[in-house]
Amino acid sequence: MKSPLVYITVRKLKNQLIGVVKSPAKLIYAVLLVALFAFTAFSGGAYDMEEFRNPQELVAIMTLFYTMMFLMVFASGSSSSNSPMFTLSDVTLLFPAPLSSNRILVYGLVRQLGLSLVLGFFILFQYSWMHGAYGMEPVHLVLIILGYGLTLFFAQLASMASYVRTSGWEKAGKIVRYCVFGAAALYGVWAVLACREELFSLANGGSYEPLLEKGAAFFATLPGLLFPASGWAAGLIGGIFTADWLQVAVCGGLLAALLALLLGLILTCKNNYYEDVLATAETAQSAVTAQKEGQLNEVVPKNVKVGKTGLGKGWGASALYYKHRVENRRSGVFLFSNMSLLFAGIIIVVSFFMRDAGLVGILAFSTYMQLFTVALGRFNRELIKPYIYLIPEPPLKKLLYALKESLLTDALEAVLIFVIVGCILGSPPVTVVFCIVTRISFALLFTAGNVLVERVFGMVQSKTLIFLFYFLCLFLMTLPGIGACLAAAVLFPAFEVVAALLAMSFVNVLIAVLVLWLCRNLLQYAELNSR
Repeated sequence: MKSPLVYITVRKLKNQLIGVVKSPAKLIYAVLLVALFAFTAFSGGAYDMEEFRNPQELVAIMTLFYTMMFLMVFASGSSSSNSPMFTLSDVTLLFPAPLSSNRILVYGLVRQLGLSLVLGFFILFQYSWMHGAYGMEPVHLVLIILGYGLTLFFAQLASMASYVRTSGWEKAGKIVRYCVFGAAALYGVWAVLACREELFSLANGGSYEPLLEKGAAFFATLPGLLFPASGWAAGLIGGIFTADWLQVAVCGGLLAALLALLLGLILTCKNNYYEDVLATAETAQSAVTAQKEGQLNEVVPKNVKVGKTGLGKGWGASALYYKHRVENRRSGVFLFSNMSLLFAGIIIVVSFFMRDAGLVGILAFSTYMQLFTVALGRFNRELIKPYIYLIPEPPLKKLLYALKESLLTDALEAVLIFVIVGCILGSPPVTVVFCIVTRISFALLFTAGNVLVERVFGMVQSKTLIFLFYFLCLFLMTLPGIGACLAAAVLFPAFEVVAALLAMSFVNVLIAVLVLWLCRNLLQYAELNSR
């Protein structure tokens, strides 16, 4: 093999495959994911409708989703402090080698694109409702993932062009990012103006169906598909769906022209980016080392909004709660973290297109999304610090105060989501209230599952095994609530939805409280976990 970059890429892929085959934990995890996807694919009958929805809605979903991902990836990649294109091993092997810096940049782009594509794995689990609502087949799912990959590719390429052209000139980098997000804001204003009549009608008490139809028509046709890269990728895939070959040719030509432009900007640049990459690679390597040692590295933003200093309140264990509030204020918006707002926005947008599944169907989808927000919450990061163990308070009291802020945030998040979704669907207030209560009960249940995994499997070094145990524990803990839900629906058919949600919430809270009580000594000894 002549090219050393191709050899390194192939060798890394081969080593990773061998690592999966030789690791029982990773094999079990892979089998579990395949089984979950098979279950999702074959259970699509629950979403089957008498008549398929307008296919323009699916293209509109792709346009909005691709645009959101494009902006997120560009924002993180165009900043040198957030662009982990190279590992420390890449720096050690490639930078001293007699290779062109531009070739090394292209290698970093391809490597980062492969890592980013893994994030699209969750698209596979949306097959069931897309199949039931729009008649989507597996080939369409593959095309949607292909469009997602194209969007990520151009986002990485655009961020790299911005990065290499503005490296060492922070002000210029900010100007480029402001221009991109300014264009996105103008795009949003254009969409609002295109739907202004329907918005006025909705504000005067009209139906939201005309607004949804007009919005889908805007984002699924050429006026709405003009946003660079993401809109063109959605137009390319949407054109293949509808056999509109003129649209395919136009969008494909625009993507080819953008590819040539970005490659030209990158390959003709003479900036030396090595110094910035070294600092980023060292940070990434420290995170990998901590993960191998069973530790969690907390990501600290480069610029922190300090504002008011000091906790203001709190004594003993209660200081943990007020510390968490200060951290939320500095890193998020009001009481919500950026990740919570992102997931809430996704749920609200998806509710427009899942309205035929009803409020309960959206509750199931939001609960599925909540699984990941709880798993990635603050509690695990708190355990790596010694202060929570050194506070001279009972371990149960410290545990409850450590969880208090996240549970309150989850409750407010449930209210925010289902009040908006309830207004969108026109659901009865009683059903909205019980959906809020049910989601809060699942937040408590998932948090208790997190504590259980830390208490029982905290000494396990493998993060893959811990993730597997987490899902297994949650599956077992949710079974009693599901059984109570089905029993209540059968026993009280006149109040089917309300009775089922109330029974599920009651059982979820009982299970969660029991688990927290049994794990009350988690914070008594730091040796109970491997951190």
